[in-house]
Amino acid sequence: MTQSAPASPPSSLHLPQVPRPSPALDIEAGVERLMGNRALYLRILARFRTDYRLATLAIRHALDAGDAAQARRLTHTLKGAAGMIEARGLHTAALVLETALRDGAGGIDTLLAQLDAALAGVLRQIDAMAPVQEETPPAAPAQGDSVARLRAMLDIGDGAAVELVLAARSELGAYLGKRGYETLSAAVADFDYERALELLDGTNRPGQADRCEPGDRA
Repeated sequence: MTQSAPASPPSSLHLPQVPRPSPALDIEAGVERLMGNRALYLRILARFRTDYRLATLAIRHALDAGDAAQARRLTHTLKGAAGMIEARGLHTAALVLETALRDGAGGIDTLLAQLDAALAGVLRQIDAMAPVQEETPPAAPAQGDSVARLRAMLDIGDGAAVELVLAARSELGAYLGKRGYETLSAAVADFDYERALELLDGTNRPGQADRCEPGDRA
């Protein structure tokens, strides 16, 4: 009696393909946003990891304190930062939560959990990138020089303006005020350099408006 040959295992070509999960960060798109400056992108990632690791916890604390406006501001800031580094899933999760907070919608706990999961994915990818771990935040520019340097960068569309806004937070905050700095930072993160220039050129230094010549008073 002739025995049939054992059946060969199915070819891997015919096995169903398991889709690979999309990365939390689109690194090449992020570098492209910064005009190909990969070193700058890595520094921004390092700063993101430091500044936003506990972002969802801060949002939760604001909600627990009944401060929905603060929770919305924190979510908006995280959304802008996610867009800057091309973390699209995180950006979408933040946008959905921000909209729900603005509209007073329900399901906030679920949306916050989704945001936390998206942020965790981004942080895992950043933590796994050895070059990012070796990066250090940029040194602060010389005192009094930041506004002029930033204006020049914005005027020519230099992507390094993003780095300068982060490095010169204290000086720019003193020049523009806290709210002005936050607005400027958001404009630069969105690469809205025209708006950022308007903020710089239309804002006096603190106290300047109060210093009038005697003949100017009625």
